[in-house]
Amino acid sequence: MTVLIEDSPRNTFNWMIEAIQNGWAQGGVMTPFTTPAEGGGYLKGIHEASDRLRAVGGEVWFDPMTHALQMSGVGDFRYYDGHRLWRGERGELSTRPDRVDHVSRVFALQAEVGANRLGPTVLLHHAETNNSQLALDLAREAIAQDPSCWLPIVGSASFWSSGQALDAHIGALAQLEPAGWFLTVARPLAAIPVAADPEEIAGLCRTSRALSEYAPVQISHGDLAALPAIAAGAVGVGTGWDVRQRVCAYSNFTERDPNGGPGGGWYKRPTLRGLVGSLTENEAAVLQSRNPNRARRLGPLPPPGPKEAFLNHVQVLSSIVDLLVGESDYERRYTRLVDIYDAATADWPTVQNLTRSSLGAKNWIEPFAEGLARYGRSEGW
Repeated sequence: MTVLIEDSPRNTFNWMIEAIQNGWAQGGVMTPFTTPAEGGGYLKGIHEASDRLRAVGGEVWFDPMTHALQMSGVGDFRYYDGHRLWRGERGELSTRPDRVDHVSRVFALQAEVGANRLGPTVLLHHAETNNSQLALDLAREAIAQDPSCWLPIVGSASFWSSGQALDAHIGALAQLEPAGWFLTVARPLAAIPVAADPEEIAGLCRTSRALSEYAPVQISHGDLAALPAIAAGAVGVGTGWDVRQRVCAYSNFTERDPNGGPGGGWYKRPTLRGLVGSLTENEAAVLQSRNPNRARRLGPLPPPGPKEAFLNHVQVLSSIVDLLVGESDYERRYTRLVDIYDAATADWPTVQNLTRSSLGAKNWIEPFAEGLARYGRSEGW
């Protein structure tokens, strides 16, 4: 596992297939919010989607995204209820029979479509709350029903920043010894680059380091913001062509016009590997015109268009993740990403001067590099 493509309600499933066939991604992640139970029009139903993924050798995942039900403003259930994941009221987990039934329905659907087993969880804002106990209860139920399943951990920035309480919660979950982990940072808004706090990044790194000792760790909807966690031991990230696939945000799940389109705009900004970030299409054109050698060294830039931008992005992301995962030990992973961030930090001022970009190293690099550095100091590096 290196890169998984998060599904989208857009007519772009073939892009996911192309990324897998080119070796830039290893599979796809379907969810009840984005993948309908039955296909219609341009959208693939969950059975057809999973069949097509397997046909090209891709991993098939179904994330129940139960944690999205605790997000403020959630209301986009266009496809959700067609999957019949609840015996009663949607999101009801207060009793053990409710939890047993929900987990069994999730696992039954995953078995039906040939997806890897991934349990449900709830959204956490701190590691010492009633909800953190509920997350632990759900995890225990998932392991009781299938000891070889993967477990998710989903929290807001405050959860991942909660220090010793976070470490204690992770320690309790780690005792369940699942086959692997999906870690997710939930944010209020879908925006790139994400407005990350260094302490949150450090907490995600510590967690990835601890859990990766015994099982693989995937950073769901992680994209470029997940690179410090990869340096700390995670082996894969989730990404896509929309901002909604690169960031797990509350705004992704708000109610939409049932007669409207998929919503959201195309993310056509080209990603430059040397900057560990992206420029607008116009800024990229200015850079190419004024300093083609630098553009080539930092890029190269893809042709214009949303598909071209996505395929370039997933190729860039995959190459960086592969580089980090390929290092021989944790310290070498850490120092390699430090070097990548240092080089990008050195190049951003010139690029900003040339392109007049409003975003630079302060946005794309600094919080992630600082969070990585805090993690490194905790490891004695």
